[in-house]
Formats: sequence, structure tokens, C-alpha cells
Amino acid sequence: MILSRLVEYADTRMQLPPVMYGEAPVRWFVELDFDGTFRGFTPRGGDAETNRRGEPLVVPQLNINRTVNIKPKLLADNGEYALGVPRPGAKPELVAERHRKFNELTKRCAEQTGEPTVEAVVKFLDRWSPENWTPDRFDPADILAYRVGGVIPSDLARVQAFWASECAREHNPVMTCLVTGKAGPVVRRMPINVKGLRAIGGQSTGTSLVSANRRPFTSYGLQESLTSPISMEAGERFGKALNHLLASERSRIYIGPTVYVFWTREESEFDPLSYLSHPDAQSVQRLLDSPRSGLQQHGVRPNDFYVLALSASRGRAVVRDWLETTVPDVQDNLKRWFTAQRIVDARGENTYPMGVYSLAASAYRDANKEMVPTVPTALTRAALTGAHLPDNLLVRAVQRSRAEGGVVRHRAALMKLILSFGRGGEAMAETLQRVAPDHPEVAYHCGRLLAELEALQVQAIPSVKATLVERYYGSASSTPASVFGNLMRNSIAHLGKIRKERPGVGVAIQRRLEEIATSIGNTFPNTLTMRQQAIFALGYYHQRAHNRAQRNKNRQEA
Repeated sequence: MILSRLVEYADTRMQLPPVMYGEAPVRWFVELDFDGTFRGFTPRGGDAETNRRGEPLVVPQLNINRTVNIKPKLLADNGEYALGVPRPGAKPELVAERHRKFNELTKRCAEQTGEPTVEAVVKFLDRWSPENWTPDRFDPADILAYRVGGVIPSDLARVQAFWASECAREHNPVMTCLVTGKAGPVVRRMPINVKGLRAIGGQSTGTSLVSANRRPFTSYGLQESLTSPISMEAGERFGKALNHLLASERSRIYIGPTVYVFWTREESEFDPLSYLSHPDAQSVQRLLDSPRSGLQQHGVRPNDFYVLALSASRGRAVVRDWLETTVPDVQDNLKRWFTAQRIVDARGENTYPMGVYSLAASAYRDANKEMVPTVPTALTRAALTGAHLPDNLLVRAVQRSRAEGGVVRHRAALMKLILSFGRGGEAMAETLQRVAPDHPEVAYHCGRLLAELEALQVQAIPSVKATLVERYYGSASSTPASVFGNLMRNSIAHLGKIRKERPGVGVAIQRRLEEIATSIGNTFPNTLTMRQQAIFALGYYHQRAHNRAQRNKNRQEA
């Protein structure tokens, strides 16, 4: 289904070059007359860092790695193939063989097409010697293309047909293509490598989306790409479509170790993944305030929306996720997503929405080293489809809070998301944006109590080096009964000191402690489940933020 959708995109949304043609930076034109007379080299670019290898031109391409293979490209190749000029340190016999095969390919093209421009190139090559003159700043790694009387031979229809036939000639097995469903020749190697994955572990030369180059990946004696038989035409179309999507910032976003490409069946300005990578507060608010998508009209099929998530392992692309949904459904799910993550900041104020990476990173000590691709993938899938988040992510977030002895905003938002999103927890998503004195769960009020006892300790001993939270958060959040009795007894002395020095502050703290204690009841829970520990964390975070907001308000009113 993934490959079929990519082929559909190539057919309906792209202007594809000829079969086995693609864009490459061409640095020089070799200018010839129709009798093969050499007229000189015409430079193309090379004066700036962005075009130092030349200007883009659509020319014949290959689908193999030429590090160990000698395989020329038709009428446009580097200096070693096209002219036989060696790079520094190159083996002369290898360069000579490369140039010889380039000449043979050009002659076959001339014989089969009868094109005068290609025959002119053959005449030139028969007279050319690698010792002949080359222009200043010539680099044998540069790509050269031939131009005869102002005509580029590789642009001609008969030459393009020859190259398509030449590329298909080596791929003999006849099987049923998995993409088109038609029987015919299929490729042993995908004709187009996937570009754009180097930043997440892929090779600079490109990675393969379909391959079986080791025994564990083979089946029924089939190797290479024959395990998933695909015709050259289909392989080239989905490869070019994917590279086109990866090349544009409008259709791809990197989130942690994963890249997401997305597109719609029909043209659309809707860009949901930008909401998930770097959400803008104003854009999110407009989304939340808007009615259901204006892109959907009554009685008309809603626009389909596709997302492909990829990571890379050296030469192999790894499909992490694939989603098919509609634009209106994605908009609805995003509204719920941002409502579910909404939570006050550490000062008790409303603040900006959070992206997927920052939410995922909050569950790790060092996200750059420890985060696995499945975490941002699960968050992205949930945001777009409304699916609930995995419980193991809640475990990781809770354990991270216990290890650090506290809760930061992004982790509090992550826990709130996991507890409410996709689980019918819309009421929780609305009520747990800030402190909730009427919350029904004891675990929540145990967290509030810990925050209040911490505030009491800091008020009584401003110079304290390690607060009780730093020492007791882990045990208080998992086995409240084991620590809260002792903490409450110690609070009596702190409260007495504050009431002597600042009676008004002491009375206010005592009232809050009594209110929270009433919500807890006569006994503290012996143990809390992982879910309850997350609720505890939210209670602690909310109360702490509420206290800071109240102090700021009091200062402003003083």
C-alpha cells in the first residue's frame, strides 16, 4: 500500500523525467560539431559553494553502486568515464576500462537510434585522447555532458527510449509486480536510492527501501529485491516520489531519529506535522477555535492524508510507521491532542504548546543518546489518529521523575497526555490543566501535599540545601504511607516557626495543609500503581505551580 500510494503521487502530482533519468549537477558541456569536431568546453556554474559541481541538468542515471562496478552513464558522466582523464591516485587500467565501456555504450546507442548527434559523439571519442587539452579548474570528478550543434543528445526521444531499454536489459526475471499487479520483468535492485536519510543514519549515496542482501532477509531462494518483485517503472516512480517528498521542507519533518514525509491525495495547504515539530501558539489557537475543516464539503469525499515514518540503518531504510487517514480527521485529532497536553507552566501561567520531540525527550536523561525511534513515532501516530499512547511510556516518564526527584512541565504534560488522550479521558484533559482541589483520587492529593510540605520547609529554612522532595520524592510517590507520617510530624516544627515569625503566612499554609489532608482522609495509601504515581506527579506539579502563581500575585498586590 505504501509503494502504491507513492506511485499514485508520482503519477498525479509530479512531472517525472524520462525513465532512468534524473537531475545531476553538470559542470561542463563538451561542445561538438555534427562531424564530431571538438569546439571546446563550456562551463556550467562552479563559482559558488552551492553550484561548485555545476548546474542541475536532467541526464541518464544508474541504480547501482559504482564503487566496485564499472558501469557508464549514457552521454553524461564524470571525467574518468566520459574522457578517460584519471583522478589523482586512480589506477590507470581502471580508468581506461571505464572510458572504454563509456565508448561502447555510446556506439550501441548510435547504432540502435541512428541519431546524428550521437554519431558525432562517437566520432569525437574515436579521435580523443586523455592526454588532450582540458580546461582550467577541470576536476575529473566533475560531470560532463555532450552538446552537438547546440543540441543535447540525451534529451532526444530515441536516445531516452534506448536508455530505458538498456537499463531494463539486465533485469530478466519475469514475475508479478507487487505494485502494479502486472506480470513482466522485475528489478534485482531498486532503480532509485532513497535520499535525505543521512541526518538520521543513512548513507550519503542513498539507502534502499526494498532489498534482501543478506541470508536472513532472503526467502524461497530469492535474493536482492526479488523477494519483493517490483517492475523498474514502478520502482523508479515510487523512488522519485519519495525523494521528492524528502527534498521539500513542506512535506518532510525530522523528529528525533525519525523523518516523516506526508502528502494528500489532492493539493492542500494543511501541514499537520509542523504542529507536531514546532507548534506555534497562535496557529494552534486558530486550530482549536476553528470549526471542522473547511476543506471538507458536504457530499464530497474528504481529502486523504498519508504519513510515512522512516529511520535508517546505514544502507537500509527502515519503515517505522504508515498512516492513511483524512484531513478532517487529522484536524479533529490535533485539536484533542493540544487540549490533552495543555497544562500550566511552572509559574502557574498558561503557556505555549509542546512539540513531539520535547515531549518524548522529557522521558529520558539524555534523549540524544537514549531515545529510540518508537517513542516519537508513537506520539506522532497518537496525535494524528487519536490512538492512545503506550503504557510503557508512562512507566518511563514516572521513573524519570523518581530518578530526578521532581516533575518538569514537559513531563507533566506527557503524563497528562498518556492518562487522558485516546482513552475517553476528555474530562481529565480539561480539568487537569491546573490545580484541581476537587480531584477524586487520593494519589493526586498526596502529590499536592508533598509540594505543600516542600514549600513549608523552604519558608522555615530558606538556606536548606536539599529539600525533602529531593530526598523523599521516590518513596512518597510509590509508598506514601512509609514517609508521609514522618514528614507530617516534622512539619509541625516548621509551621510553629513560621507562625511566630509571620503569622499570616503560617495561617495560610496551615489552611492549605488541612484542606489537602481532608481530601486524603485518615490514612495514606500503602502503595500506588504506576498510573497513580503519574496522578501523584501531576498533583505535585499543579500545587507547586499554584503556590508560585499565588506568591507572584501577592507581590504584585503588595
